[in-house]
Amino acid sequence: MEGTNPVNCCIRSDHNFVQDLADIYDDFLIKYTDPVIMQWPLVRNDRLNCIIICIYVVFVNFIGPRFMATRKPYDLRWLIVPYNIMLVIMNFYIFLGFARIRWFSGLEISCQPLEITKDANAYKLAEFTWWFYVSKFIELSDTVFFVLRKKDRQLTRLHLIHHSSVPLCMFCMLRSEPGGYNTFFPLANSFVHVIMYTYYGVSALGDEVTIHLKFKKYITITQLIQFILVLSYMISRPWYGCQVSYRAYYVNMGIAGFFFVLFCNFYWNEYLLAREVRKEAQKSKYRLLMLNGEQKKSS
Repeated sequence: MEGTNPVNCCIRSDHNFVQDLADIYDDFLIKYTDPVIMQWPLVRNDRLNCIIICIYVVFVNFIGPRFMATRKPYDLRWLIVPYNIMLVIMNFYIFLGFARIRWFSGLEISCQPLEITKDANAYKLAEFTWWFYVSKFIELSDTVFFVLRKKDRQLTRLHLIHHSSVPLCMFCMLRSEPGGYNTFFPLANSFVHVIMYTYYGVSALGDEVTIHLKFKKYITITQLIQFILVLSYMISRPWYGCQVSYRAYYVNMGIAGFFFVLFCNFYWNEYLLAREVRKEAQKSKYRLLMLNGEQKKSS
């Protein structure tokens, strides 16, 4: 072993993890991006997307709660009601745009992404995808309003994960495979958000109105159905002759499945488990009243 260089005894590898990530990013989000879409606002600036989401997460988790710690909740009904009306109109416009093009343009347009077909309607689908993508950044205001109004119960883990991840997912979609089968989730989600922001707008009018709203849990059920439809849609595409890339297939399936599990967990804890807790509380209260009544009789 004499004369052996200790450096040569070590296993050396040319594998560079950072470079591999850079290559994956280049392959999926730069190399095949349509040059027209690459110039659209927000789409062309990947760093800006990350900065906005980072600011959002930091504000919601740290800056906002500390700012509101010694302050009373702000009354923002003057802002929230028109804000929700605007999002209802915007999501309805997006839903109609997707539905009209997908319904009247045939299977090819709704089946193939923009990188395969360069049809004008495929670009229109990409444009509506961009509007949907922009709406996801606008909807970050939901959480800001929760913080400023001290609606801590609504600041769930599901809400934060959903709002912070969907804009980035849509950014990746526009950079990689806009249009085609990738527009089914925006189509379904924009329809759900028409219902959801209608509810938010009405409930923002005050407790005297909110107390009469009984369909909040059905919005969650509608969201669960949405993810089931997305999963079913992506599973069925190969049987309709769609040229679905493996990355789009598994990303759509993974995201829809992930959020389906999160929403199921939310529904269980918010409605089913909470109902059982309320029943037990009512039984305990009834037993306590009966016990107090018996003690009064004996005295």
